[in-house]
Amino acid sequence: MTIAALRPLLANEAFLQLVRYGIGGLGVTLFAAGVYLLFAAVLHVPPLIANTISTAFGVGIGYLVHSRWSFRAEPGREGAMITKFVVASAIAFALNSFWVWLATHAWGLPVWTPVVATVGVTPFVSFLLFRYWTFAKD
Repeated sequence: MTIAALRPLLANEAFLQLVRYGIGGLGVTLFAAGVYLLFAAVLHVPPLIANTISTAFGVGIGYLVHSRWSFRAEPGREGAMITKFVVASAIAFALNSFWVWLATHAWGLPVWTPVVATVGVTPFVSFLLFRYWTFAKD
């Protein structure tokens, strides 16, 4: 692929938004996964409680990263965006809790195994919620 072929992509705001979300989201997701592993594997906190703690850490930093950088949300709609972000994050939390329950309780796998789904699946669901609902341009 040549530089000329990339120009249309680099001029497309949706593509740039996806790239920013990927970079910011990866950082937030890895941070939350690190918090989960710290609590679950090192401190031996039960996995579902460790997931709750990691989510609390991730939501705060995630809102700042995604509202300000990934989606470059318009000022003045902060209240609605925060509410929608919390709801979207609750959906992601429920999905991550499902992965943790499935891997550690239903299948009896090691506590690190849900990280595969929490890093590989949940961020894509979150992107769709954030792009088309939470930070959607009206």
